This record gives sequence, structure tokens and C-alpha cells, in this order.
Amino acid sequence: MTDRTELGLQIEAGLLEALAHRKGTLALESRHVDAMPAARVREIRRSLAKSTKEFERRFGIPARTLEGWEQGRKIDVAHRVLLTVIAKSPELVEAALAEAS
Repeated sequence: MTDRTELGLQIEAGLLEALAHRKGTLALESRHVDAMPAARVREIRRSLAKSTKEFERRFGIPARTLEGWEQGRKIDVAHRVLLTVIAKSPELVEAALAEAS
């Protein structure tokens, strides 16, 4: 048998922790993120852009994707977080995107 590496031991510890959580013997911190209704997506978009194309130009989210969300297509957690940040600080998001270009 080969020596066990630090990384391997960390992975093993993480897996054991996940199993304990799954069995209910260990409580892990978690956060529930509520679904974002289509009306809220539309409200955010309309407050910042006249069209989905303009929103796409400003924030890089494809117009067709945004249209789907506005029609009720499910939004994953990462996109809900992004839309929430855009709604609260659109200028910061635009500045960050401009820096990344």
C-alpha cells in the first residue's frame, strides 16, 4: 500500500462528513434560496433595460435566456444570485464585466 497524501486524507474526511450529514448524524450549515418568479425577473429587466437585447448588451445574459426566465423557465441558483446582484448594484456589475473584458 502506498503512503496516503494530505489531499487524499482531506478528501476522505470530506466524504465521511458528507455521509454523516446524509445519515442525519451531523448537521451542516446550509442556506435555502427561494425560487425567483418570472414576474420578478421581468421587473428587474424592465427597471434596467427597455428590451431583453439591451439587458444582454449591459450584463451579458443572452436575450433568449432572459425571455425564457420571464416566461417561467426555471432559473438555477447561480443565475438567481446574479440577477439579485444586478438588481441591487447594476453599475458594479457593469464595471466588473468591463474590467474582465
